[in-house]
Amino acid sequence: MNTKRTIVTGQQIGLLGGPLYTTYKVLGAVHLARQINGAAVYWLESNDADFNEINHIDYLNDQGQLNTLTWDVDSHGYACGYIEVDETLKKLLETFFSTIRQTEFTPGLRKMVLNCYCLGRPLVEASLELAEKLFGHLNLRFFTPFDRDFKVASQPILRKEALRTPDGQQCNCFCMMGKQRKALFRNGGYFNTRDKMPVNLAMCELAPNVKTRSVCQDAFFHTDTYVAGPGEIKYLAELDPVYEFHGVKKAAVQPRMSITLIEPKVKRLLKRIGFSVEDILQFTREEFLKEAMARETGMTFNEITDNANSLTTEFLAKLQALGLNDVEMKPLRKLLQEEVKKTIGQLRSRTKGKASQLLKDAAFLSDNLKPIGKRQERVFNIFHYMNLFGGKKFIDWLYEHYDPSLEILEIEHDYK
Repeated sequence: MNTKRTIVTGQQIGLLGGPLYTTYKVLGAVHLARQINGAAVYWLESNDADFNEINHIDYLNDQGQLNTLTWDVDSHGYACGYIEVDETLKKLLETFFSTIRQTEFTPGLRKMVLNCYCLGRPLVEASLELAEKLFGHLNLRFFTPFDRDFKVASQPILRKEALRTPDGQQCNCFCMMGKQRKALFRNGGYFNTRDKMPVNLAMCELAPNVKTRSVCQDAFFHTDTYVAGPGEIKYLAELDPVYEFHGVKKAAVQPRMSITLIEPKVKRLLKRIGFSVEDILQFTREEFLKEAMARETGMTFNEITDNANSLTTEFLAKLQALGLNDVEMKPLRKLLQEEVKKTIGQLRSRTKGKASQLLKDAAFLSDNLKPIGKRQERVFNIFHYMNLFGGKKFIDWLYEHYDPSLEILEIEHDYK
């Protein structure tokens, strides 16, 4: 009998392994398991049906520009694990690997990915194989809720949960109808889907929702500790009554590492233009470009415009005090305002021209450190960094530097 303490982490399956924080969660589970001589489990959530959350890849292309590739296919409302790889997805992955910076690692990474995403293969199988190729050497168990033993073990919990649902309310579980995951509602002594299709609770295969997934997980694995992100920590803290109702021991929770990766090029640019990582993270992209321009010129164009308008108004007031009437003042006022606007526009164009490289560098920094206004770990996937910094060895480097107290981690390698 295996008496090792089980450390679990999990995340919805996503293209190319999902966002960076998925990697941080996996490494966190392995790190803790090794510390306590426990067993790490990576739960790949395949029941989730929010396809729009996982159907795209955001990345920096070979020009250092943000790009988005979207898998445009009808999911038919399937649980994402059942959606099959098609020609559109294969083409999307080919486009990704042909438009990222080409390095010595690109061909091997491309081959690895395309070997996983075979035509007609369910996304759960492709995701499992890719996870095994990325993290298998770290000695952890890969798991999906499609596991037959888990389905059998979780049905009593989910039926019990459904039966305590107040009349007219949605249950804290789903009904699987083929490959589709349907919301379940209780109406009197009966159950039905949102579209009023009747459900026989004893015959239907039930799947957990956000409030019962962790309960089923901890009952199945007897989880010692769950490695979680900040959002998970918040909702897990609210589930004590659900655990108590089902008589399941709740796992301890440990926060995952949450970092901003600093590439050598990013470090050089930060030094060149005189900004810190913290400076960039506090601004939107547009705000940061304005701030960079203001620091370069020592002023903002809004300040210049306000000062010019104030001086113009003061000058016109003095002329009017000398005896000019409103009729005489009107064409002069219009002429001055137009000339001020024109002159400031010309100054703005000249300044922007001189600072074009600065603006380009500032845009790259914002896109790299805070892409589309979000934390880097929520947008980019691990392949961007593996492609530039050592292939799969980059994962080992990340593990060697795993530390939940870190906020920033500088990559020590340079571009090849």
